[in-house]
Amino acid sequence: MRGTGNGGAEGPTGSADRRLRVIWNANAGAKGGLPTNRTGEPEIRDLMRRHGLGDDLVASGSEEEAVAAIRDARQQGLEGVIAAGGDGTVGLVATQLLGGDTALGVLPLGSVMNIARMLDVPRDLDAAAAIIAAGHTRPIDVGVAGSEPFYESASVGMNAAIFKEVQQADEGDYAGLARAIFTAFRFRPARMVVRLDRGTLRTRALMVTVSNGPYTGAGFTVAPHARLDDGLFDVNVFRHFSKLDLIRHFVSIAFGRRAYSPHVRTYRSARVRIEGIHRPLPARADSRDLGETPVEFEVRHGALPVYAPRISAPAGAPRDAAGSDSAS
Repeated sequence: MRGTGNGGAEGPTGSADRRLRVIWNANAGAKGGLPTNRTGEPEIRDLMRRHGLGDDLVASGSEEEAVAAIRDARQQGLEGVIAAGGDGTVGLVATQLLGGDTALGVLPLGSVMNIARMLDVPRDLDAAAAIIAAGHTRPIDVGVAGSEPFYESASVGMNAAIFKEVQQADEGDYAGLARAIFTAFRFRPARMVVRLDRGTLRTRALMVTVSNGPYTGAGFTVAPHARLDDGLFDVNVFRHFSKLDLIRHFVSIAFGRRAYSPHVRTYRSARVRIEGIHRPLPARADSRDLGETPVEFEVRHGALPVYAPRISAPAGAPRDAAGSDSAS
C-alpha cells in the first residue's frame, strides 16, 4: 500500500485545506480477464493536482490494505474518501464509511459503473473530479441484506441463479456463460411469499428484485424509477414470462436502456422479506451470494454522504409506498 500526505497542494478548482484520500484499485476495469481501462498512477496524480484534490493517494494491493486505509481516513477525520475503481471498489469504500460523516467520492475506472451512473457522476474523469472538487454532498440510501449492505439491487430466483454464473464469466471462467444459459432455460417459476410494509404478496414468479437504485449487473435497468434518496426499495415481481421473453427483456434493458415490460409488477417498501413456499430459492445482493430464502432486506435511509452534482428536483416517476399494485 502506497500513500502520501493528507491533501495539501492547491489546484485550479480545489482548496488547499481539503482533506481527501483517494483509494485506487489498479486492477479495476477488466471483464473476462481482459483490461478495459489503462489509467495509471501518474494520470491519477495529475488529475488530483489539476482539480485540487490533494496528494493523498493510496494504491491498494488488496482488500485488506484498502480497508485499513479507509478506516485510517475516518479516524483522522478526513472530509472524503474517493474510490478510484469499479463498482466493487466503490462498494468497498462505501461500506467502510457507513455511519460516519466522511463522504464518498467516485472516480470511475471500472467497466460498468452502476453506482456512478446512479449518482449522475460521468465516466469522464475530469468531469467526475470536478464534482468532488465542488464539494457538494447529499445523503443516499443503502440497502441491507441481513447485516450486509448493498447499493444496487438484490434478487431472488432466476436472476440470482444466472448472475452467479455470469460473475464467474466476468472473472475469466467463460464456461460460466454456457452455465448461465443452461440455468435460464431449466429454471421454473416458483411460488413465493413477499412480505412488504403494507401487506403480503403471494405470487408465482421467475424472480423478484429488490432495488435501491435503477441499475445492476452489466448495467441492467431493473428498476427504472428507483431513487437513492426516498427511503424505499422498488420491489419488482417478474410474472407470466416465458423463458425466451425474459431473456429478450434482459437484452432490452442491458447497458442502461430503459425498455420495460407490462409483465413486471412494482411495489415499494422499506422492508422486504421473501420466502420460497415449496423450495428454497437462490438469492443475491449486488455481486454477493446470499445463499437461499428466506431472506430479509431493509433500507437505511440517508445512511451515506456522497459527492454528487446538485439536483433541482427529484428525478423519476411519482413515488408512493404501495407502487403499481397493492399487496394484501
